Amino acid sequence: MKTNLLIPFGKACIVFAFDEPIHWNTLPTFMLRSILGSQLKHICCVQRQLACENCAIAPSCAYAVLFESPIPKNTEVLPGRNRGAHPFVLTHEAVMENGRQYACSLTLIGVALQFFPFMVLAFQKAGEEGIFSDKIHFSLAQLTDAANGKKLSTPVLSPLTVQKFCLDTSMPPSAEPIAQRAKIEFLTPARIKDRGCYTLDFDAYALLYGMYRRIEILAALYASEPDEPSTEEVVQDMPNSQSHSKKTNPEYRPPKELTIAQRQLVWKDFSRYSQRQKAAMELGGALGWIELEGPLRSIEKSLLEAGSIFHIGKNTAFGLGAMRVEWSQ
Repeated sequence: MKTNLLIPFGKACIVFAFDEPIHWNTLPTFMLRSILGSQLKHICCVQRQLACENCAIAPSCAYAVLFESPIPKNTEVLPGRNRGAHPFVLTHEAVMENGRQYACSLTLIGVALQFFPFMVLAFQKAGEEGIFSDKIHFSLAQLTDAANGKKLSTPVLSPLTVQKFCLDTSMPPSAEPIAQRAKIEFLTPARIKDRGCYTLDFDAYALLYGMYRRIEILAALYASEPDEPSTEEVVQDMPNSQSHSKKTNPEYRPPKELTIAQRQLVWKDFSRYSQRQKAAMELGGALGWIELEGPLRSIEKSLLEAGSIFHIGKNTAFGLGAMRVEWSQ
């Protein structure tokens, strides 16, 4: 049994500058994900006649790892599945300068850190070609390491600082609570499942169990350290925690007294065009805030702080599930 779940990650802050003002009619990260996938496939794919799961070089291909994420069907953490969670997160920040600039952040997880230069190149290529039907050109006006604010220059690109999130699973179930209340704000729609359905009426158990499963999967699939040298390592100061998994530790349960005391949520859909399905689609989730009330132990605090790093729910690579937490006694 593992005593902790360790996830190396790096985060870059990006500001795009457009030649003309952009009037976004959807979540901007939807467009960023689309152009990233398209450009990475063009840059990296050398066996286009093969599906990624049948390609021998897929494990070392930026496009395959980041966007197709093929895994063996006998993977213990996702048995029977042939694709895993994507090892990156896009986070919407702000539209600035009346639409002439857009700020976001990119978080790469584990082995995906080695593909950071490919993603920067993909953005640069997309900017040279232009986006939308008007082919509006853009450039990377600013690229910085979120860990230390250091500017990341090109064409010789410095690696991202490797930070570490560690969820310690050795904490006993009887650990004392460290807080009694937490307010969670969903900054972009969170697609959270409860009893098999995406809903606004999820409970505290579904929220926390879903977050643990996300951490468990990311750690199992991508926690290997990147081969390339990194800059100064920054270790996340995360509290001790205990795992929640039917395979690793079936005894973990959120405290029965822990409830969602208040919620102010709306369902928000954003439109996106699916290249794979050749159709416009709606993708959305819960937007607003909830307030957890009850005995919050170190594990619950750690899991919620993980959500602020890696987002929560499904479709986080589209920018969904961004959240922040406010704690009170």
